[in-house]
Amino acid sequence: MPDSSFPKSARLLVRAQFDAVFALKQSAGDRRLVIFWRKNELGHSRLGLAVNTAFGNAVKRNKFKRRVRELFRKSKLGAFDLVVLPARHAEAKKAGYLDLAQSWQRLTARLA
Repeated sequence: MPDSSFPKSARLLVRAQFDAVFALKQSAGDRRLVIFWRKNELGHSRLGLAVNTAFGNAVKRNKFKRRVRELFRKSKLGAFDLVVLPARHAEAKKAGYLDLAQSWQRLTARLA
């Protein structure tokens, strides 16, 4: 069975790491996801998630985060720090896993 853990080394943990990603203002988005990124020197990607309470209750926010983490684990991106947010559109709240996967594929293709 493949390892499906999400270790600390794959996460953005402190505000300074998030701020460094936002400071470069490199982003891509659609009606479901917004991804901010910057290259890092670690040799592997790290993910940060920012989902505020306007998105929905805790159950909806956590479901969104679980889905994005799974997409991140399955993708081979190189050495990037990513911060993912849901788009400010009603479609983001209704998006299922396959919808998010399509958006993820389109948006991460822009990283290279």
